[in-house]
Amino acid sequence: MTGPSTNKVDEIVLKDAVSSWLSDPSGLGCLLTPESPKTISDPRPDAVGIRHVGGQLVGDFELIAVLIRPSTKRFISVCGETSAQSIHSDRTYLACYLGSEEFTEEQIDTALYLGIGLLRIDGDRRCHRSVPAPLNSPNNRIRASLLHQLGLIVCQLCGVSFSLFPDQQQDDAVLWNERWADRFGRLRNESVYDRRYLCPDCVANISELGTRDEL
Repeated sequence: MTGPSTNKVDEIVLKDAVSSWLSDPSGLGCLLTPESPKTISDPRPDAVGIRHVGGQLVGDFELIAVLIRPSTKRFISVCGETSAQSIHSDRTYLACYLGSEEFTEEQIDTALYLGIGLLRIDGDRRCHRSVPAPLNSPNNRIRASLLHQLGLIVCQLCGVSFSLFPDQQQDDAVLWNERWADRFGRLRNESVYDRRYLCPDCVANISELGTRDEL
C-alpha cells in the first residue's frame, strides 16, 4: 500500500466542504445537516446529514454519518472507526483530504470490504464520492438516541424526522406514556420520561379529522 497522504488543512474548512456536499443536490441532497457537538456519545460522527427518501405513500429518511480526516494516515484503523458508525447510521462515509491525489485501489477495496463509502476532498475543498456507501441496518434505539442528541426526533405516525428546536414555533405534540413506563418500572416520583412525538403535519391532520367528525 502506498504511503498516506499527509496534508495540513483546517478542520473547519473540511467540515464545511463535507456539509456543503451533503446538502447540495449534486451530492446527497440532505434536507438537514445539523451540527455534531462534541458532547455526542461514542461513536460520534464529524458531520451528519438527514436525507429524505420517502414518497407519496411512505415517510422515510436516511441518517448519514461522516468521519473527516485531513489525510489517509492510519487508513485501515480509521475505516474501522467509520464502520462503527453503522450502529446508528443508515449510511457511513469516510472523507479524506487528498489534494490532487486519488484513493488507491487497496484503499477502495478496504472500504468495500468494511461496507463504508469514501469521499475525496480535493485541493479546491470540493468533495467527490469515490465509493458510494451501502445501506446499513442500524440499531433503532441507538439511532433514535443519536437523533435526539442532534435535536431531532421521529414522528410516530408518518415516520419523518423533524427538529425539536425549530427557528419558529411549530404545532408538534408530545405524548407521555405513563402507564407504559409504570408497567416496566420506569415511573419514579410520579415522573415519566417515556414519550413519543407527532410532527406538525400529523397534529394538523388529526385535528382536521376531529373537526370533520364533529360536523
